[in-house]
Amino acid sequence: MTNIHTIFSHTTDNNVEGELGIDDDGNLYWNNKLVITKKTISLEWWVNISIIIASLSTLAMAVYMALEFHFKN
Repeated sequence: MTNIHTIFSHTTDNNVEGELGIDDDGNLYWNNKLVITKKTISLEWWVNISIIIASLSTLAMAVYMALEFHFKN
């Protein structure tokens, strides 16, 4: 049995009650139900390539702007 410590209780205007809690391992619970806080996502290969290209483009623009600023002054 997991020992859940209540850290927050709340009652809404229409008398619905809820409790936020945490167990000894640091897992989060809402009304004694585990809240998923970690989940791995997987992107398609073309999305990963697009992110890499966009990052490199942004880096290149930043270097260009820094060099332009340096040589202008």
